[in-house]
Amino acid sequence: MRFSVLASSSKGNATVICGGNTRLLVDTGISALRIRKSLQECELSIKQIDAVLFTHEHTDHVCGLGQLDKKEQLNIYCTRYMGQELRYIAENAVYTYIEPGSPVQVGDIRVTAFSVNHDATDPVGYLFECDGKKLGYVTDTGKVTRDMQNLLKEVDALYLESNYDPDMLRSSGRPLYLIERIASHFGHLSNEQACDFVRSIAHSGLQHIVLAHLSQDCNTPQKAFNCMQQTLSELQLPTNLHCAPAATRLPWVYIA
Repeated sequence: MRFSVLASSSKGNATVICGGNTRLLVDTGISALRIRKSLQECELSIKQIDAVLFTHEHTDHVCGLGQLDKKEQLNIYCTRYMGQELRYIAENAVYTYIEPGSPVQVGDIRVTAFSVNHDATDPVGYLFECDGKKLGYVTDTGKVTRDMQNLLKEVDALYLESNYDPDMLRSSGRPLYLIERIASHFGHLSNEQACDFVRSIAHSGLQHIVLAHLSQDCNTPQKAFNCMQQTLSELQLPTNLHCAPAATRLPWVYIA
């Protein structure tokens, strides 16, 4: 199994995941043109994508969907209530509804959605499994739950939100209501919360962590990287650590 982050920030998110003969796209939060160009860099096309999965319906996760839907017959996987929102954007797509905690087989990849805490319509994260390898996908959640920890405790790779630095958030000049929303249980994970989550699921087989959805105003890649690297050093894990860039594609990450 391998994956490449096409973009990740508070302004746009999309990731392609390949396992066996199956190719998945998670979220379409950048322009359709940029998605096509990024997939081309991966030596793929949108026509080769077997399914598009969504974490939730916020603009930074769906903004390219409408244009893609105009030209392609998309197979969309999402939760039922989320699908009701997405149908306003992509009415021509074929929808398959999934339930958190109930695995579904999408080609060669086994997909299990799990509920997350975010101010969206039935938002989820995912566990992807193929050929005995596991990839956890956690973004846009204000807190970590016991169910998330139990489901992802043996992943080989982890895509993990590390959205903000608390000091930068407080001094950002943003309205108080927005600061409180971001830091709430229905907002986002801070660098420290991301580290706490890794501590809760750490094991010697954790090959890769990709820090994702970094705020461009309330975080820096260096702050997020240093915070997590210190945690990995404390745990004595040789995990490969990456920061997903906002403006360019993160090259393929291979799960050995």
